[in-house]
Amino acid sequence: MREIAQKLSRCSSFGALMDDAFARCPEREAIVYEDWRLTYGDLERYIHQTAHYLRHLGVRKGSRVAILSRNCPEWIIAEFALYQLGAIVVKINWRLTPPEQARMLARNQVSVAFLKAEKPEWGAELERLCADSVRLIRLEPVDGRSALCALVSGEPDTPPDVPVSRDDVACRLHTSGTTGEPKCVVYTHGGMLREIVSMLQVYPYPDGQRYQFIAQLFHSAAIGAHLSLATGGTMVLKDHFALEDYMHTLVSERIESISVVPTVLKWILDETDNGDYDLSHLKTVNYSTCPIPKALLQRAIEKLHCSFYQSYGMTEMGSTVTALLPEDHLRDGGKYLSSVGRPIPGAAVRIVAPDGSDCPAGTAGEIYVRGPGRMLEYLDAPETTHAALVGGWYRTKDMGMLDAQGYLFLSGRADDLIISGGENIYPGEVTNVIMQLCDDVAEVAVYGVPDETWGEHVKASVVLMPGSRLTAEALRQYCRAHMPTFRAPKEIEIVPELPKGATGKVLTAVLRARAQCPGKLTRASCRPCPSGARRQLLFFGEISVVKRLTVCYCEITNNQTPHSGTREYFRR
Repeated sequence: MREIAQKLSRCSSFGALMDDAFARCPEREAIVYEDWRLTYGDLERYIHQTAHYLRHLGVRKGSRVAILSRNCPEWIIAEFALYQLGAIVVKINWRLTPPEQARMLARNQVSVAFLKAEKPEWGAELERLCADSVRLIRLEPVDGRSALCALVSGEPDTPPDVPVSRDDVACRLHTSGTTGEPKCVVYTHGGMLREIVSMLQVYPYPDGQRYQFIAQLFHSAAIGAHLSLATGGTMVLKDHFALEDYMHTLVSERIESISVVPTVLKWILDETDNGDYDLSHLKTVNYSTCPIPKALLQRAIEKLHCSFYQSYGMTEMGSTVTALLPEDHLRDGGKYLSSVGRPIPGAAVRIVAPDGSDCPAGTAGEIYVRGPGRMLEYLDAPETTHAALVGGWYRTKDMGMLDAQGYLFLSGRADDLIISGGENIYPGEVTNVIMQLCDDVAEVAVYGVPDETWGEHVKASVVLMPGSRLTAEALRQYCRAHMPTFRAPKEIEIVPELPKGATGKVLTAVLRARAQCPGKLTRASCRPCPSGARRQLLFFGEISVVKRLTVCYCEITNNQTPHSGTREYFRR
Protein backbone atom coordinates (compact mmCIF):
# COMPACT_ATOMS: atom_id res chain seq x y z
CA MET A 1 0.00 0.00 0.00
CA ARG A 2 2.87 2.36 0.78
CA GLU A 3 4.29 1.92 -2.73
CA ILE A 4 0.90 2.60 -4.33
CA ALA A 5 0.38 5.61 -2.08
CA GLN A 6 3.71 7.02 -3.22
CA LYS A 7 2.75 6.54 -6.88
CA LEU A 8 -0.60 8.22 -6.32
CA SER A 9 1.06 11.16 -4.58
CA ARG A 10 2.89 11.83 -7.85
CA CYS A 11 -0.21 11.66 -10.08
CA SER A 12 -1.07 14.87 -11.89
CA SER A 13 -4.82 14.22 -11.79
CA PHE A 14 -7.45 11.96 -10.24
CA GLY A 15 -8.05 10.44 -13.67
CA ALA A 16 -4.74 8.57 -13.28
CA LEU A 17 -5.95 6.81 -10.12
CA MET A 18 -6.12 3.37 -11.77
CA ASP A 19 -3.12 3.66 -14.09
CA ASP A 20 -0.98 1.47 -11.85
CA ALA A 21 -3.66 -1.25 -11.69
CA PHE A 22 -4.19 -1.05 -15.47
CA ALA A 23 -0.49 -1.72 -15.99
CA ARG A 24 0.02 -4.35 -13.27
CA CYS A 25 -3.04 -6.55 -13.51
CA PRO A 26 -5.06 -6.05 -16.73
CA GLU A 27 -6.53 -9.57 -16.49
CA ARG A 28 -7.66 -9.24 -12.87
CA GLU A 29 -11.34 -8.61 -12.14
CA ALA A 30 -11.89 -4.97 -11.27
CA ILE A 31 -15.70 -4.86 -10.89
CA VAL A 32 -18.21 -7.63 -10.35
CA TYR A 33 -21.80 -6.48 -10.84
CA GLU A 34 -24.59 -9.04 -11.05
CA ASP A 35 -23.43 -11.37 -13.85
CA TRP A 36 -21.04 -8.81 -15.38
CA ARG A 37 -17.32 -9.21 -14.62
CA LEU A 38 -15.01 -6.47 -15.86
CA THR A 39 -11.24 -6.87 -15.80
CA TYR A 40 -8.95 -3.89 -15.39
CA GLY A 41 -8.19 -4.21 -19.10
CA ASP A 42 -11.91 -4.00 -19.91
CA LEU A 43 -12.35 -1.03 -17.61
CA GLU A 44 -9.41 0.86 -19.12
CA ARG A 45 -10.71 0.30 -22.67
CA TYR A 46 -14.27 1.42 -21.86
CA ILE A 47 -13.04 4.52 -20.02
CA HIS A 48 -10.87 5.63 -22.95
CA GLN A 49 -13.61 4.91 -25.49
CA THR A 50 -16.16 6.85 -23.46
CA ALA A 51 -13.77 9.80 -23.17
CA HIS A 52 -13.37 9.94 -26.97
CA TYR A 53 -17.14 9.66 -27.46
CA LEU A 54 -17.73 12.54 -25.06
CA ARG A 55 -15.17 14.65 -26.84
CA HIS A 56 -17.11 14.15 -30.08
CA LEU A 57 -20.16 15.52 -28.24
CA GLY A 58 -18.26 18.69 -27.43
CA VAL A 59 -17.27 17.87 -23.84
CA ARG A 60 -14.08 19.74 -23.06
CA LYS A 61 -11.95 20.58 -20.06
CA GLY A 62 -14.18 22.45 -17.61
CA SER A 63 -17.45 21.16 -19.10
CA ARG A 64 -20.02 20.18 -16.46
CA VAL A 65 -21.32 16.65 -16.97
CA ALA A 66 -23.72 14.96 -14.53
CA ILE A 67 -24.28 11.34 -13.55
CA LEU A 68 -27.74 10.30 -12.29
CA SER A 69 -27.86 6.59 -11.64
CA ARG A 70 -27.84 3.85 -9.06
CA ASN A 71 -24.52 2.07 -8.68
CA CYS A 72 -23.41 0.28 -11.84
CA PRO A 73 -20.10 -0.22 -13.71
CA GLU A 74 -21.09 2.49 -16.20
CA TRP A 75 -21.04 4.97 -13.29
CA ILE A 76 -17.31 4.33 -12.78
CA ILE A 77 -16.63 4.29 -16.54
CA ALA A 78 -18.33 7.66 -17.06
CA GLU A 79 -16.74 9.21 -13.99
CA PHE A 80 -13.17 8.39 -14.94
CA ALA A 81 -13.69 9.23 -18.60
CA LEU A 82 -14.68 12.70 -17.45
CA TYR A 83 -11.71 13.02 -15.11
CA GLN A 84 -9.38 12.14 -17.97
CA LEU A 85 -10.95 14.87 -20.12
CA GLY A 86 -10.65 17.44 -17.34
CA ALA A 87 -14.44 17.83 -17.33
CA ILE A 88 -16.23 18.45 -14.02
CA VAL A 89 -18.21 15.48 -12.72
CA VAL A 90 -21.51 16.64 -11.20
CA LYS A 91 -22.84 13.95 -8.88
CA ILE A 92 -26.59 14.08 -8.35
CA ASN A 93 -28.77 11.90 -6.15
CA TRP A 94 -30.78 9.48 -8.30
CA ARG A 95 -33.49 9.34 -5.60
CA LEU A 96 -34.63 12.90 -6.32
CA THR A 97 -37.68 13.50 -8.50
CA PRO A 98 -37.24 14.76 -12.08
CA PRO A 99 -38.11 18.41 -11.21
CA GLU A 100 -35.49 18.35 -8.43
CA GLN A 101 -32.93 16.79 -10.74
CA ALA A 102 -33.71 19.32 -13.48
CA ARG A 103 -33.15 22.21 -11.07
CA MET A 104 -29.79 20.80 -10.02
CA LEU A 105 -28.75 20.28 -13.64
CA ALA A 106 -29.62 23.89 -14.38
CA ARG A 107 -27.89 25.17 -11.26
CA ASN A 108 -24.67 23.41 -12.30
CA GLN A 109 -25.01 24.50 -15.97
CA VAL A 110 -24.76 20.87 -17.07
CA SER A 111 -24.50 20.29 -20.81
CA VAL A 112 -24.43 16.47 -20.87
CA ALA A 113 -25.77 13.96 -18.34
CA PHE A 114 -25.60 10.19 -17.95
CA LEU A 115 -29.00 8.90 -16.85
CA LYS A 116 -30.26 5.57 -15.59
CA ALA A 117 -33.76 6.55 -14.55
CA GLU A 118 -35.25 4.97 -11.46
CA LYS A 119 -38.60 4.67 -13.26
CA PRO A 120 -39.37 4.85 -17.00
CA GLU A 121 -41.82 7.69 -16.43
CA TRP A 122 -39.18 9.62 -14.48
CA GLY A 123 -36.74 9.29 -17.37
CA ALA A 124 -39.36 10.55 -19.81
CA GLU A 125 -40.19 13.51 -17.58
CA LEU A 126 -36.55 14.51 -17.16
CA GLU A 127 -36.04 14.30 -20.92
CA ARG A 128 -39.01 16.65 -21.36
CA LEU A 129 -37.78 19.08 -18.71
CA CYS A 130 -34.25 19.22 -20.13
CA ALA A 131 -35.00 18.81 -23.83
CA ASP A 132 -33.54 22.20 -24.81
CA SER A 133 -30.56 22.30 -22.46
CA VAL A 134 -29.05 18.89 -21.64
CA ARG A 135 -27.94 15.97 -23.82
CA LEU A 136 -28.95 12.79 -21.97
CA ILE A 137 -26.95 9.59 -22.42
CA ARG A 138 -29.14 6.73 -21.26
CA LEU A 139 -27.52 3.92 -19.25
CA GLU A 140 -30.44 1.49 -19.06
CA PRO A 141 -29.38 -1.95 -20.42
CA VAL A 142 -30.56 -2.95 -23.89
CA ASP A 143 -31.24 -6.66 -24.43
CA GLY A 144 -29.30 -7.39 -21.26
CA ARG A 145 -26.18 -5.58 -22.50
CA SER A 146 -24.62 -2.29 -21.48
CA ALA A 147 -26.03 0.48 -23.65
CA LEU A 148 -23.02 2.70 -22.92
CA CYS A 149 -20.43 0.10 -23.89
CA ALA A 150 -22.31 -0.59 -27.13
CA LEU A 151 -22.54 3.15 -27.83
CA VAL A 152 -18.80 3.78 -27.53
CA SER A 153 -17.56 0.49 -29.02
CA GLY A 154 -16.28 2.12 -32.22
CA GLU A 155 -14.17 4.74 -30.45
CA PRO A 156 -10.36 4.54 -30.00
CA ASP A 157 -9.18 2.78 -26.84
CA THR A 158 -6.22 5.09 -26.34
CA PRO A 159 -5.95 7.74 -23.58
CA PRO A 160 -7.48 11.12 -24.56
CA ASP A 161 -4.24 12.90 -23.60
CA VAL A 162 -5.72 16.04 -22.06
CA PRO A 163 -3.44 18.00 -19.67
CA VAL A 164 -5.14 18.13 -16.26
CA SER A 165 -3.50 19.58 -13.12
CA ARG A 166 -4.04 18.89 -9.44
CA ASP A 167 -5.44 22.41 -9.02
CA ASP A 168 -8.19 21.88 -11.58
CA VAL A 169 -11.75 21.26 -10.36
CA ALA A 170 -12.56 17.53 -10.52
CA CYS A 171 -16.11 17.16 -9.29
CA ARG A 172 -19.07 18.60 -7.44
CA LEU A 173 -20.98 16.76 -4.73
CA HIS A 174 -24.14 17.88 -3.00
CA THR A 175 -24.48 17.80 0.76
CA SER A 176 -27.28 15.70 2.16
CA GLY A 177 -28.10 18.17 4.92
CA THR A 178 -31.12 17.95 7.22
CA THR A 179 -32.92 21.06 6.00
CA GLY A 180 -32.81 23.42 3.06
CA GLU A 181 -31.43 23.16 -0.46
CA PRO A 182 -28.32 20.95 -0.68
CA LYS A 183 -25.06 22.90 -0.85
CA CYS A 184 -22.81 22.11 -3.81
CA VAL A 185 -19.31 21.12 -2.66
CA VAL A 186 -16.42 21.63 -5.08
CA TYR A 187 -13.38 19.31 -5.03
CA THR A 188 -10.05 19.59 -6.87
CA HIS A 189 -8.07 16.71 -8.36
CA GLY A 190 -5.28 17.35 -5.84
CA GLY A 191 -7.57 17.35 -2.83
CA MET A 192 -9.12 14.03 -3.83
CA LEU A 193 -5.72 12.46 -4.44
CA ARG A 194 -4.35 13.71 -1.11
CA GLU A 195 -7.33 12.20 0.72
CA ILE A 196 -6.77 8.83 -0.97
CA VAL A 197 -3.06 8.86 -0.06
CA SER A 198 -3.85 9.79 3.54
CA MET A 199 -6.40 7.02 3.95
CA LEU A 200 -4.04 4.41 2.48
CA GLN A 201 -1.75 5.10 5.43
CA VAL A 202 -4.49 4.01 7.83
CA TYR A 203 -7.01 1.70 6.14
CA PRO A 204 -6.10 -1.74 4.77
CA TYR A 205 -6.54 -1.97 0.99
CA PRO A 206 -3.96 -4.63 0.09
CA ASP A 207 -3.30 -5.52 -3.52
CA GLY A 208 -6.10 -7.71 -4.89
CA GLN A 209 -8.44 -7.43 -1.91
CA ARG A 210 -12.04 -8.50 -2.59
CA TYR A 211 -14.26 -5.67 -1.38
CA GLN A 212 -18.06 -5.54 -1.31
CA PHE A 213 -19.35 -2.00 -1.93
CA ILE A 214 -22.94 -0.91 -1.34
CA ALA A 215 -22.68 2.82 -0.53
CA GLN A 216 -23.95 5.11 -3.29
CA LEU A 217 -21.36 6.40 -5.77
CA PHE A 218 -22.88 9.91 -5.79
CA HIS A 219 -21.91 10.19 -2.11
CA SER A 220 -18.52 11.03 -0.56
CA ALA A 221 -18.47 7.40 0.64
CA ALA A 222 -17.51 6.56 -2.97
CA ILE A 223 -13.94 6.94 -1.74
CA GLY A 224 -14.19 3.28 -0.69
CA ALA A 225 -14.73 2.29 -4.33
CA HIS A 226 -11.88 4.56 -5.42
CA LEU A 227 -9.53 3.01 -2.86
CA SER A 228 -10.39 -0.49 -4.05
CA LEU A 229 -9.72 0.35 -7.70
CA ALA A 230 -6.56 2.35 -6.95
CA THR A 231 -5.01 -0.67 -5.23
CA GLY A 232 -5.94 -3.31 -7.79
CA GLY A 233 -8.77 -4.74 -5.73
CA THR A 234 -11.84 -6.57 -6.95
CA MET A 235 -14.99 -4.61 -6.10
CA VAL A 236 -18.26 -6.51 -5.85
CA LEU A 237 -20.64 -3.64 -6.58
CA LYS A 238 -24.23 -3.52 -5.29
CA ASP A 239 -26.91 -1.07 -6.37
CA HIS A 240 -29.17 -1.75 -3.36
CA PHE A 241 -29.22 -3.78 -0.17
CA ALA A 242 -31.05 -7.11 -0.08
CA LEU A 243 -29.97 -9.27 2.84
CA GLU A 244 -30.17 -12.67 1.11
CA ASP A 245 -28.21 -11.48 -1.93
CA TYR A 246 -25.70 -9.59 0.24
CA MET A 247 -25.00 -12.66 2.37
CA HIS A 248 -24.81 -14.92 -0.69
CA THR A 249 -22.08 -12.84 -2.33
CA LEU A 250 -20.20 -12.43 0.94
CA VAL A 251 -19.72 -16.19 0.79
CA SER A 252 -19.61 -16.96 -2.95
CA GLU A 253 -17.24 -14.09 -3.80
CA ARG A 254 -15.12 -14.73 -0.70
CA ILE A 255 -15.36 -11.08 0.33
CA GLU A 256 -12.48 -9.87 2.50
CA SER A 257 -13.63 -6.33 3.35
CA ILE A 258 -16.96 -4.53 3.77
CA SER A 259 -18.18 -1.08 4.76
CA VAL A 260 -21.52 -1.00 6.58
CA VAL A 261 -23.83 1.12 8.68
CA PRO A 262 -24.75 -0.28 12.14
CA THR A 263 -28.18 -1.56 11.08
CA VAL A 264 -26.69 -3.64 8.26
CA LEU A 265 -24.04 -4.98 10.65
CA LYS A 266 -26.79 -6.19 12.98
CA TRP A 267 -28.65 -7.89 10.14
CA ILE A 268 -25.46 -9.66 9.10
CA LEU A 269 -24.90 -10.92 12.65
CA ASP A 270 -28.51 -12.07 13.01
CA GLU A 271 -28.31 -13.89 9.69
CA THR A 272 -25.10 -15.68 10.64
CA ASP A 273 -26.80 -16.79 13.88
CA ASN A 274 -29.67 -18.26 11.87
CA GLY A 275 -27.81 -19.73 8.91
CA ASP A 276 -24.66 -21.59 7.93
CA TYR A 277 -22.38 -18.96 6.42
CA ASP A 278 -18.63 -19.35 6.02
CA LEU A 279 -17.24 -15.84 6.61
CA SER A 280 -13.76 -16.99 7.60
CA HIS A 281 -12.28 -14.99 4.70
CA LEU A 282 -13.76 -11.69 5.98
CA LYS A 283 -10.88 -9.68 7.44
CA THR A 284 -11.99 -6.04 7.67
CA VAL A 285 -15.20 -4.25 8.65
CA ASN A 286 -15.44 -0.48 8.22
CA TYR A 287 -18.41 1.20 9.87
CA SER A 288 -19.56 4.80 10.14
CA THR A 289 -22.36 7.36 9.57
CA CYS A 290 -24.30 7.01 12.84
CA PRO A 291 -23.91 5.88 16.47
CA ILE A 292 -23.41 2.16 17.01
CA PRO A 293 -24.57 0.47 20.21
CA LYS A 294 -21.59 -0.68 22.25
CA ALA A 295 -23.22 -4.07 22.81
CA LEU A 296 -23.68 -4.54 19.06
CA LEU A 297 -20.07 -3.66 18.38
CA GLN A 298 -18.81 -6.05 21.05
CA ARG A 299 -21.03 -8.78 19.62
CA ALA A 300 -19.62 -8.16 16.13
CA ILE A 301 -16.02 -8.27 17.38
CA GLU A 302 -16.64 -11.57 19.15
CA LYS A 303 -18.59 -13.11 16.25
CA LEU A 304 -16.63 -12.07 13.16
CA HIS A 305 -13.02 -12.05 14.41
CA CYS A 306 -12.21 -9.17 12.05
CA SER A 307 -10.33 -5.91 12.22
CA PHE A 308 -12.83 -3.11 12.84
CA TYR A 309 -12.39 0.49 11.70
CA GLN A 310 -14.66 3.39 12.66
CA SER A 311 -14.52 6.66 10.71
CA TYR A 312 -15.81 10.19 11.10
CA GLY A 313 -16.00 12.77 8.35
CA MET A 314 -18.24 14.82 6.11
CA THR A 315 -18.73 15.77 2.47
CA GLU A 316 -16.85 19.05 2.88
CA MET A 317 -13.70 17.17 3.95
CA GLY A 318 -13.65 14.72 1.05
CA SER A 319 -14.82 12.01 3.41
CA THR A 320 -12.72 10.95 6.39
CA VAL A 321 -11.14 13.05 9.16
CA THR A 322 -10.65 10.61 12.04
CA ALA A 323 -10.37 6.84 12.38
CA LEU A 324 -10.73 4.41 15.28
CA LEU A 325 -8.24 1.63 14.54
CA PRO A 326 -8.62 -2.05 15.42
CA GLU A 327 -6.27 -1.80 18.40
CA ASP A 328 -8.29 1.16 19.70
CA HIS A 329 -11.39 -1.05 19.88
CA LEU A 330 -9.66 -3.31 22.39
CA ARG A 331 -7.72 -0.70 24.37
CA ASP A 332 -8.47 -0.15 28.08
CA GLY A 333 -11.34 -2.63 28.21
CA GLY A 334 -13.29 -1.06 25.34
CA LYS A 335 -13.01 2.49 26.68
CA TYR A 336 -12.86 3.93 23.16
CA LEU A 337 -15.71 2.00 21.55
CA SER A 338 -17.84 5.16 21.78
CA SER A 339 -15.09 7.30 20.21
CA VAL A 340 -14.61 8.06 16.51
CA GLY A 341 -10.86 7.86 16.90
CA ARG A 342 -7.98 10.19 16.15
CA PRO A 343 -7.10 12.25 13.04
CA ILE A 344 -5.79 10.41 10.00
CA PRO A 345 -2.39 11.56 8.64
CA GLY A 346 -2.52 15.16 7.48
CA ALA A 347 -5.76 15.90 9.34
CA ALA A 348 -6.31 17.76 12.62
CA VAL A 349 -9.17 18.44 15.06
CA ARG A 350 -9.86 21.37 17.39
CA ILE A 351 -12.62 21.80 19.95
CA VAL A 352 -13.66 25.44 20.01
CA ALA A 353 -15.54 27.35 22.71
CA PRO A 354 -18.19 30.00 21.86
CA ASP A 355 -15.56 32.75 22.33
CA GLY A 356 -13.30 31.16 19.71
CA SER A 357 -10.74 29.76 22.14
CA ASP A 358 -9.68 26.11 22.25
CA CYS A 359 -11.43 23.97 24.84
CA PRO A 360 -9.26 21.96 27.25
CA ALA A 361 -9.26 18.17 27.06
CA GLY A 362 -12.51 16.68 28.30
CA THR A 363 -14.59 19.82 27.62
CA ALA A 364 -17.24 19.84 24.91
CA GLY A 365 -17.35 22.47 22.19
CA GLU A 366 -17.77 22.82 18.45
CA ILE A 367 -15.58 20.57 16.31
CA TYR A 368 -13.29 22.30 13.81
CA VAL A 369 -11.33 20.11 11.38
CA ARG A 370 -8.80 20.39 8.61
CA GLY A 371 -7.34 17.77 6.35
CA PRO A 372 -5.98 16.80 2.96
CA GLY A 373 -9.34 16.31 1.23
CA ARG A 374 -11.01 19.57 2.24
CA MET A 375 -13.31 21.11 -0.34
CA LEU A 376 -12.27 24.10 -2.40
CA GLU A 377 -15.54 25.95 -1.79
CA TYR A 378 -19.32 25.87 -1.91
CA LEU A 379 -20.38 26.61 -5.48
CA ASP A 380 -21.51 30.22 -6.05
CA ALA A 381 -21.78 30.81 -2.29
CA PRO A 382 -18.83 32.93 -1.13
CA GLU A 383 -20.50 34.05 2.08
CA THR A 384 -21.41 30.48 3.06
CA THR A 385 -17.88 29.34 2.19
CA HIS A 386 -16.35 32.14 4.26
CA ALA A 387 -18.54 31.27 7.25
CA ALA A 388 -17.64 27.57 7.03
CA LEU A 389 -13.88 27.95 6.51
CA VAL A 390 -12.21 29.82 9.35
CA GLY A 391 -8.46 30.25 9.07
CA GLY A 392 -8.16 27.04 7.05
CA TRP A 393 -10.39 25.09 9.47
CA TYR A 394 -13.82 23.76 8.55
CA ARG A 395 -16.56 24.41 11.11
CA THR A 396 -18.47 21.15 11.29
CA LYS A 397 -21.29 22.38 13.58
CA ASP A 398 -20.86 19.04 15.32
CA MET A 399 -20.26 19.13 19.06
CA GLY A 400 -17.79 16.92 20.86
CA MET A 401 -14.69 16.72 22.99
CA LEU A 402 -11.12 15.46 22.77
CA ASP A 403 -9.66 13.46 25.64
CA ALA A 404 -6.09 13.80 26.85
CA GLN A 405 -4.94 11.15 24.35
CA GLY A 406 -6.49 12.97 21.40
CA TYR A 407 -9.51 10.68 20.85
CA LEU A 408 -12.61 12.44 19.57
CA PHE A 409 -16.03 11.83 21.14
CA LEU A 410 -19.18 13.20 19.48
CA SER A 411 -22.07 14.64 21.47
CA GLY A 412 -24.45 16.07 18.86
CA ARG A 413 -25.05 19.00 16.55
CA ALA A 414 -24.56 22.62 17.61
CA ASP A 415 -27.90 23.57 16.08
CA ASP A 416 -29.64 20.59 17.76
CA LEU A 417 -28.62 21.62 21.28
CA ILE A 418 -31.46 21.25 23.78
CA ILE A 419 -31.48 23.67 26.73
CA SER A 420 -33.74 22.38 29.51
CA GLY A 421 -33.85 24.17 32.83
CA GLY A 422 -30.50 25.77 32.07
CA GLU A 423 -28.84 22.42 31.32
CA ASN A 424 -27.25 21.83 27.91
CA ILE A 425 -28.28 18.48 26.44
CA TYR A 426 -26.85 17.11 23.20
CA PRO A 427 -29.13 14.65 21.38
CA GLY A 428 -26.21 12.29 20.84
CA GLU A 429 -25.87 11.79 24.58
CA VAL A 430 -29.45 10.49 24.75
CA THR A 431 -29.30 8.58 21.47
CA ASN A 432 -26.21 6.64 22.58
CA VAL A 433 -28.02 5.34 25.67
CA ILE A 434 -31.20 4.35 23.83
CA MET A 435 -29.22 2.58 21.11
CA GLN A 436 -27.75 0.23 23.71
CA LEU A 437 -31.04 -1.67 23.35
CA CYS A 438 -29.69 -2.98 20.08
CA ASP A 439 -31.99 -6.00 19.92
CA ASP A 440 -35.06 -3.75 20.02
CA VAL A 441 -34.14 -0.33 18.65
CA ALA A 442 -33.50 0.24 14.92
CA GLU A 443 -33.38 4.06 14.76
CA VAL A 444 -33.72 7.00 17.14
CA ALA A 445 -34.27 10.73 16.68
CA VAL A 446 -33.84 12.91 19.77
CA TYR A 447 -34.86 16.57 19.76
CA GLY A 448 -36.17 19.39 21.96
CA VAL A 449 -39.74 20.65 22.13
CA PRO A 450 -41.05 23.75 23.96
CA ASP A 451 -41.83 23.39 27.66
CA GLU A 452 -43.52 26.14 29.69
CA THR A 453 -41.62 25.21 32.84
CA TRP A 454 -38.16 24.21 31.57
CA GLY A 455 -37.94 26.09 28.26
CA GLU A 456 -37.51 22.82 26.40
CA HIS A 457 -37.74 19.15 27.23
CA VAL A 458 -36.33 16.10 25.51
CA LYS A 459 -38.45 14.01 23.18
CA ALA A 460 -37.44 10.81 21.39
CA SER A 461 -38.99 9.19 18.34
CA VAL A 462 -38.01 5.53 18.16
CA VAL A 463 -38.27 2.94 15.39
CA LEU A 464 -38.23 -0.62 16.71
CA MET A 465 -36.78 -3.73 15.16
CA PRO A 466 -39.37 -5.99 13.48
CA GLY A 467 -41.08 -8.18 16.08
CA SER A 468 -39.98 -6.10 19.07
CA ARG A 469 -42.54 -5.72 21.87
CA LEU A 470 -40.73 -2.89 23.62
CA THR A 471 -43.17 -0.22 24.82
CA ALA A 472 -42.66 3.50 25.21
CA GLU A 473 -43.17 3.19 28.97
CA ALA A 474 -40.53 0.47 29.28
CA LEU A 475 -38.15 2.63 27.28
CA ARG A 476 -38.84 5.62 29.52
CA GLN A 477 -38.00 3.53 32.58
CA TYR A 478 -34.80 2.34 30.91
CA CYS A 479 -33.76 5.93 30.17
CA ARG A 480 -34.46 7.11 33.71
CA ALA A 481 -32.32 4.26 35.05
CA HIS A 482 -29.39 4.89 32.70
CA MET A 483 -29.02 8.66 32.43
CA PRO A 484 -29.39 11.79 34.60
CA THR A 485 -32.99 12.83 35.19
CA PHE A 486 -32.65 16.16 33.37
CA ARG A 487 -31.43 14.34 30.26
CA ALA A 488 -34.02 11.54 30.19
CA PRO A 489 -36.75 12.03 27.55
CA LYS A 490 -39.98 13.36 28.98
CA GLU A 491 -41.77 12.06 25.89
CA ILE A 492 -41.08 8.91 23.90
CA GLU A 493 -43.08 7.84 20.87
CA ILE A 494 -42.82 4.60 18.94
CA VAL A 495 -43.10 5.34 15.22
CA PRO A 496 -43.05 3.12 12.11
CA GLU A 497 -40.43 5.29 10.41
CA LEU A 498 -38.58 8.58 10.73
CA PRO A 499 -38.96 11.42 8.20
CA LYS A 500 -35.86 11.57 6.04
CA GLY A 501 -34.42 13.69 3.30
CA ALA A 502 -33.54 12.33 -0.10
CA THR A 503 -30.15 11.04 1.07
CA GLY A 504 -31.46 9.37 4.20
CA LYS A 505 -30.70 11.94 6.91
CA VAL A 506 -33.40 12.29 9.56
CA LEU A 507 -35.34 15.56 9.39
CA THR A 508 -35.54 16.33 13.10
CA ALA A 509 -36.95 19.76 12.28
CA VAL A 510 -40.03 18.04 10.86
CA LEU A 511 -40.41 16.01 14.06
CA ARG A 512 -40.14 19.17 16.18
CA ALA A 513 -42.75 20.90 14.07
CA ARG A 514 -45.13 17.95 14.23
CA ALA A 515 -44.77 17.86 18.04
CA GLN A 516 -45.51 21.59 18.29
CA CYS A 517 -48.31 21.70 15.72
CA PRO A 518 -50.03 18.30 15.57
CA GLY A 519 -52.35 17.73 12.64
CA LYS A 520 -52.37 19.55 9.38
CA LEU A 521 -51.23 23.16 9.17
CA THR A 522 -52.66 25.95 7.07
CA ARG A 523 -50.30 27.49 4.56
CA ALA A 524 -49.36 30.98 5.72
CA SER A 525 -48.72 33.86 3.38
CA CYS A 526 -45.12 34.54 2.37
CA ARG A 527 -43.96 37.89 3.77
CA PRO A 528 -40.60 39.30 4.84
CA CYS A 529 -39.40 37.76 8.08
CA PRO A 530 -39.09 39.94 11.19
CA SER A 531 -35.54 40.94 12.09
CA GLY A 532 -33.84 38.63 14.57
CA ALA A 533 -36.55 35.99 14.27
CA ARG A 534 -35.88 32.39 15.19
CA ARG A 535 -36.22 29.97 12.26
CA GLN A 536 -38.18 26.79 12.74
CA LEU A 537 -39.85 24.33 10.41
CA LEU A 538 -43.54 23.57 10.25
CA PHE A 539 -44.89 20.54 8.44
CA PHE A 540 -47.94 20.22 6.21
CA GLY A 541 -49.54 16.77 6.30
CA GLU A 542 -48.81 13.41 7.87
CA ILE A 543 -45.27 12.05 7.55
CA SER A 544 -46.20 8.41 7.29
CA VAL A 545 -48.63 8.62 4.38
CA VAL A 546 -46.99 10.96 1.87
CA LYS A 547 -43.92 10.75 -0.30
CA ARG A 548 -43.46 14.47 -0.74
CA LEU A 549 -42.92 16.57 2.36
CA THR A 550 -43.88 20.21 2.04
CA VAL A 551 -42.21 22.25 4.73
CA CYS A 552 -42.93 25.76 5.87
CA TYR A 553 -40.12 28.07 6.95
CA CYS A 554 -41.89 29.72 9.86
CA GLU A 555 -40.34 32.68 11.68
CA ILE A 556 -41.40 32.70 15.33
CA THR A 557 -40.80 35.49 17.82
CA ASN A 558 -42.58 36.43 21.02
CA ASN A 559 -46.16 37.58 20.38
CA GLN A 560 -45.68 37.73 16.63
CA THR A 561 -47.61 35.99 13.90
CA PRO A 562 -45.59 33.40 11.98
CA HIS A 563 -44.45 34.39 8.51
CA SER A 564 -43.52 31.70 6.09
CA GLY A 565 -42.33 30.51 2.72
CA THR A 566 -42.21 26.94 1.50
CA ARG A 567 -39.66 24.38 0.38
CA GLU A 568 -40.13 20.78 -0.68
CA TYR A 569 -38.36 17.70 0.60
CA PHE A 570 -38.49 14.24 -0.89
CA ARG A 571 -38.56 10.91 0.85
CA ARG A 572 -36.12 8.19 -0.09
